[in-house]
Amino acid sequence: MANLQGMDKKFFIAKKADVDNLDESNRHLFRYILNEIFKRRQAAGKKENTYIMINTDEPYADEVIEILKRNGHWGERDAEPNY
Repeated sequence: MANLQGMDKKFFIAKKADVDNLDESNRHLFRYILNEIFKRRQAAGKKENTYIMINTDEPYADEVIEILKRNGHWGERDAEPNY
């Protein structure tokens, strides 16, 4: 497992297969929420981003973390999230 000390948890990630396994009502709700976020970002003039995600248990995770740190993309977490 990678050393996650100081990680800034800025994103929520859901595996598509897990969303697909939700009942229809919850799938609809999830997609509605994502659409609302997209519309608000669009109204604020923000672009749609694409991200690269890795699992922290990958053997190369610490190398990726070091790259992020060197490039100023590894922030301090204020507090443990409540979710």
